[in-house]
Amino acid sequence: MKKLYILSFALISTLGFAQVSTSFSGTGALNANGWSTHSGTAGQLTFSTGSLTYTGLTSSGNKAALVFGNSEDVNKASTSPLTGLVYYSAILNVPNVTGLHPNTAAGDYFIATGATTGTTGVTAFSGRIYVRLGATADTFNLGVLNNSGGTATPSYVATDFPINVPVFAVVKYDLGTNTASLFINPAIGSTEGTANATNATGTTAAPAQIASMIIRQGGTIASGVGTGNVEIDELRLNTTWADVTSGALRVNQNAIAGLSVFPNPVKNGVFYINTDANAERTVTVFDVLGKQVLNTTTSESAINVSNLTAGVYMVQISEEGNTATKKLVIE
Repeated sequence: MKKLYILSFALISTLGFAQVSTSFSGTGALNANGWSTHSGTAGQLTFSTGSLTYTGLTSSGNKAALVFGNSEDVNKASTSPLTGLVYYSAILNVPNVTGLHPNTAAGDYFIATGATTGTTGVTAFSGRIYVRLGATADTFNLGVLNNSGGTATPSYVATDFPINVPVFAVVKYDLGTNTASLFINPAIGSTEGTANATNATGTTAAPAQIASMIIRQGGTIASGVGTGNVEIDELRLNTTWADVTSGALRVNQNAIAGLSVFPNPVKNGVFYINTDANAERTVTVFDVLGKQVLNTTTSESAINVSNLTAGVYMVQISEEGNTATKKLVIE
């Protein structure tokens, strides 16, 4: 059995950790949890209680909630600038049709990549996901746009998705060809297949790099239309399909400053977590098959795992908008 644990962990470790990876496990405003406001009224984008779920994809913590009529746009910096092919994924949920553009309109975009990061001068939004009303009642459509410029019209997936049913969306953006592709509900852990929609209508030149993920709220109450109400969870950005579509957790040693998990191996049923901030954190433990076996939000450093059997686990720690994942051995 020990060899099986080692093999499972080795398979998990072969995947590179995401350049942006967030389970939205904090509370309060996004701009107080690792995101930067670059437009609109600061503090409007917040965490919403409970996570979104999608078959085969491990999810924990809370989610981000866009509210129709709000104006705040935020960005989260990539660990390092990305070039060439860039992928991102997220679980998305549209709880109602309030504030969505008609099915005959181009719609509005609520998530994209950014060429820069920070609180000012954040521009060049590429690989945009659009939303609008579906053709049938209580449904919505999702589309993709490569970039701005010229007659930039999004390409929509020819499916009416029902409200309150989460979908898993993957965007591929090729900086070399300035082309964006949208994949809806690909199987977790699958190889890249054929996109549901591809777009290259925007004529603005592709940026030299991707430096951030963007969450955007568009529209006003007065206009009656915009991005509507959208929930976002498990957002990942990286350079390969596997990095953003795997259900396996990645071992990320550096996402939380000063993070240490000890003792490891755990010998007496308790391990401890220390960080530079030592703030309230969400701690989730998964077995080697990706099943959640413990979830707690606490300000204490001690985590009791005495009810878990001996073996190798993955522990995911989210604190102040940052998430890290480490191997945990229980003896």
